[in-house]
Amino acid sequence: MINPGLNAEFINEGIYVLSEIKNDFEEIYLKVREKEKRIYSDNELILLPFSSSSNPHKNEWNLRAKSFQRFKEYLKTKKQELNILDLGCGNGWFCGQLSKSHNANFYCVDVNLTELKQAGRVFSSERIKFFYGDIFSAGFSENSFDIITINAAVQYFPDLKRLIERLFRLITESGEIHILDSPFYSVNEVENARKRTSDYYNSLGFPEMRNYYHHHTLKELSDFKYKILYQPNSIENKVKKFSLLKIRLFRGFILRFDLWNCNSL
Repeated sequence: MINPGLNAEFINEGIYVLSEIKNDFEEIYLKVREKEKRIYSDNELILLPFSSSSNPHKNEWNLRAKSFQRFKEYLKTKKQELNILDLGCGNGWFCGQLSKSHNANFYCVDVNLTELKQAGRVFSSERIKFFYGDIFSAGFSENSFDIITINAAVQYFPDLKRLIERLFRLITESGEIHILDSPFYSVNEVENARKRTSDYYNSLGFPEMRNYYHHHTLKELSDFKYKILYQPNSIENKVKKFSLLKIRLFRGFILRFDLWNCNSL
């Protein structure tokens, strides 16, 4: 399964390493995750996005489970065996769950080696491979993937347009990019959102994390054509601080929205 055009430098506890390992982001990110009670045991991880009633983020996971189910149903419309790249895969729950019902090849990429190792341990499968790598330097061949997903991770990329252009080079001619459960803000709200984020990370005791969290607007995608495929009713009433969206991009650029509120950032 491994390759489209990959030349992994070496394997670290089952994780294919595609670029230099850097610990600065991972160290602060994991400290924040622990403070937020988002570090999960193997037994908890294998169930996600379906969480127990004791999970402090149960309501959020309920919403993410709905997004997951919609995407899972969407994949059923695809007849061929797919190559799927999951960018910002974290602990691997998304593709780990999808692999139970879909005969696709999953390539899961992140720069968090700790969570990648847990993912490789919990979701061990011939159809799933986990990679440590910077997507801008990782050695994936162009036109390799049928679908690329970015699930609740786009906020960790500072330049959204540059990211999309890079991913377009990696998908096939009929390929798609799906951005799921990711925060987007109105242009007028960005500055307030940045202040909320700064205040939030200050309150956790990790003010430096604000340097890794980026606030994107749909205006950044103005160079792309797009069409809204899904939009909840009464959207104005639901979106107050920012929206978490599900976006599907083709080379013609189509957006599919799954919006819900988050009050912290």
